[in-house]
Amino acid sequence: STRMDSARIGTIHSFCAEILRAHPAEAGIDPRFDVLDEGLTSALRAQVVDDTLSGFVENPAFTPLFNTLTTRELSNLLHFLIEHRLEAFENFAEKLDAVAIVRQNLESALRHPDLADAILELRGMPRAALEADKLYEMVADLLSLWGSAEDALVRGDVLGCAEALYQARREKMRLNVGKKDSHTREILGVIQKAFDDFLDPFVGGSTSNSEPDRESETRFAALMPLLAQAFEQLSHNYIEALVQRQALDFDDLEAGAEGLLLRDDIRSRWQGELDALLVDEFQDTNARQRRIVEALAGDTGRLFVVGDARQSIYRFRRADVTVFRAIQQKAKNSGGLVVDLDQTYRAHEPLLKATGDLLAGIMGTTEDQSRPYYVPFSQLDAHRKAPQEYIYTPHIELVFGAGEDAPSARPRAAWRW
Repeated sequence: STRMDSARIGTIHSFCAEILRAHPAEAGIDPRFDVLDEGLTSALRAQVVDDTLSGFVENPAFTPLFNTLTTRELSNLLHFLIEHRLEAFENFAEKLDAVAIVRQNLESALRHPDLADAILELRGMPRAALEADKLYEMVADLLSLWGSAEDALVRGDVLGCAEALYQARREKMRLNVGKKDSHTREILGVIQKAFDDFLDPFVGGSTSNSEPDRESETRFAALMPLLAQAFEQLSHNYIEALVQRQALDFDDLEAGAEGLLLRDDIRSRWQGELDALLVDEFQDTNARQRRIVEALAGDTGRLFVVGDARQSIYRFRRADVTVFRAIQQKAKNSGGLVVDLDQTYRAHEPLLKATGDLLAGIMGTTEDQSRPYYVPFSQLDAHRKAPQEYIYTPHIELVFGAGEDAPSARPRAAWRW
C-alpha cells in the first residue's frame, strides 16, 4: 500500500509531457511549453485552415485545386488533413499514390462515429418502424449501397467504393421525404452532414457535378504534388501558430514521446522507473498510443490493460477499437492472459435477459470480418439470479420525447411522469 502512494497516476498525455520535459534537448523543444487543450486546438486549426485557404486563393500556383474542387470541398479536405496531420505527414513522405491515400482516408471516414454509429442505428431499426416513417425503401437502398461500399473497400476497389457512396449521397439521403418529425429522418440528417464533412472531399456527392469516375481518379492523382505542397504550407502555418504560443498539441505530445522512446537509452531509463503498467479504458487508444505503451512496458510481461470494446469512443483522439482487439490477440499469441469480465453485480438475471433480447437484435451477435471495428453484442452473466424481495418485477420502459428536432425533444424525454 505504501508503494501505491508513489505510483504515477495520470493521462497518457500528461505522461508524454513528463517524458518530453525530462528530455528537452533530445526532443528539440523548450521545456516550458504549454499544452494546448482540445478546444483551443480545434479553434486554432480552424483559423489556420481559413487563413491558409485565403492565401491559396491569392496564389495562382494553387488555381488547379479550385478548378477541380469547390472551395467547400477544399476547405473540408484541409480540415481533414490538419486533423490527421501526423498520418498525412507519413503518407506524403512515403509518396503513396493517390489511390492509396484516398483508400486510407475513406477507411478513416467510414469509422467516424457520426457515420458509423448512425449507420449502425439504421441497420438495427425494425422494418415496421421504418415503414411507419415512410422511409423503408430509401433506407434499405441506402444500407445496401453502404454495404457495397464497405465490401468494395475491403477488396481494394476504391473507385467502386466511391461510386456506391456517391450514389448513396445523391439519391438515398433525401430529407424531404417521410414523416417530418421522424427519428429516422433525423438520423439521415446526421449521416448527410457527416458525409459532407468527411467523405465529400474524396468521393463527391454534396453536389451533382463531381461524380467519381476514372477521369476524376486521374485528375486527383495529377493533383497529388500540388496537394502535398498545399499540405506542407498548411502544416508550416499551423506549426508557426503553435510556436508563437509556445505550445504543443496532443499530437505533438504523442509523436514527441514516441520518438524519444525509440532511443535505447531513454527507453531503458523509463522502463527502469516502472515495475508495472496499468492502462485503463484501453479501447480508447490509437495506434500511436499503443506503441508508446508497449515501449514503456517492454517484453517483461508487466503490461495490464483493461477495456470494453463496445464502449470505444471513436472520436476520442481518433481512438481505434481495432488497436484494443489487436493487443488482445497479441496477448493470446504470446501466452498472456486474456480474461473476459462477463459477470456483473449491478443487475439481476431477468433484467439482463430482457435487455439482452432487445440489444442482440440491434447490435448483432456475430463478427463481421469486413468491419473489424464493429463489436457485436455478448450477454453478461448476472451474479444475482433473482431480484431481491423489495425489487419490483423488472420491465423496460421506453420514453419517447415529442419535438420538431432533437434539441426540443430531449428535455421532454428527460422527464418521467
